[in-house]
Amino acid sequence: MKIAVIGTGALGCLFGAKFSTANDVVLMAYTQKDADIINQNGLSVKESDNTINHYPNIKAFESGTYEQPVDVVVILVKTPQTESALKQNLKLIGEKTLILTLQNGLGNYEVISQYVKAEQIILGTTNHNSVLLDGCSVFHSGAGITTIGGPKASTDNVQKIYELFTKSGFECAVSDNIGYLLWKKLFVNLSINSFTYITLTPIGFIYHNPYAMKYVQAIINEAVMVAHAEGYDFDAEATVNFVKDVAATHLMGYSSMSQDRKRGFKTEIDWINGAVVKLAHKHGLSAPYNELVVNLVHAIEDADVYNKTLE
Repeated sequence: MKIAVIGTGALGCLFGAKFSTANDVVLMAYTQKDADIINQNGLSVKESDNTINHYPNIKAFESGTYEQPVDVVVILVKTPQTESALKQNLKLIGEKTLILTLQNGLGNYEVISQYVKAEQIILGTTNHNSVLLDGCSVFHSGAGITTIGGPKASTDNVQKIYELFTKSGFECAVSDNIGYLLWKKLFVNLSINSFTYITLTPIGFIYHNPYAMKYVQAIINEAVMVAHAEGYDFDAEATVNFVKDVAATHLMGYSSMSQDRKRGFKTEIDWINGAVVKLAHKHGLSAPYNELVVNLVHAIEDADVYNKTLE
C-alpha cells in the first residue's frame, strides 16, 4: 500500500519506519529542512534492547508538497495542528483513501470529519512510546498493542488498517467501542503526560513515587466523574491502577508532552486536561484539579520563553 504519515515526531518516525518494511511510505515533515535530514539519512530505530535498525526505503516531503492520492493517511501531528495539516495535505486524500488518527486528546474525529467522509476515518490508540533522538532516529522505549475502530467505517476498511499494522510487525486489535478506548487513553495522557511535562521526569518516576501517584489519583478521580456524565462507565481505583501499570511498562520513556517542553513546543493540554474541563462545564460539573493543571502548563510554557530572554 501507499502510506503517507503526516508528522515526523517520535511516533510518526517510528510508525513510518516500521510501515516501510512492507509498504511504500512517504513522510510529511513540518519543514523542507526536516524532510532533507530524513532523505539523506533514512530513519533509524533504537529498540529497548539497544539493537538499532535502519530503514532507508522512505521518502520525506515538506507538508503540502506531495500531491498524489495514497491508500492510507496516518495523522500524527499535535492535536492543535490537525486542521491545518489536513488543509495542507488534502491532495493526498482520494475517494477511497483511509484516514487513521493515533493522536492524543479528544476532538480529532470531529475536525477530520469536516474534510473527509466518516466511512473513511479510523480512530486508534497505541501503547507504543517513542523518543525522538534527532531528526532521523528514535528510541522505541516501550511497545504495546494498538487498538483501532471506526465509528462509521466499514469492516473491510478497518481490516485494511489492521493488516497494515500486523504485516509491519505491530500487535493490533479491533474494537467496536473506540470511544471507550479513547477515554482510556485520555486518562493516561492527562495524568502521565501532564505530570512529566511539569516535572521533566521519565514516565517511570510516577510508578515509584507516592507523591506522584497522589497527583495521578486526584486528576483521574475528576476525569472518571466527567466520563460517567458522558456515558462511559469507569471505576476510579481500577483506572488509577491501569495508569500505574502503563507507567511501569515505560519506565525510561518520556511522554510526548515532556518532549515538547524540552524542544520548546506548545502542548496539547487544551485537548487533554482541557477537554475534561470543557466537558465538566457542559454537564454543570467542576474539575478544579484538571483546570489547575491546564493553567499551570500554560504558565510554564510562557515562563520557559520568559526565562530564555533572561539568559
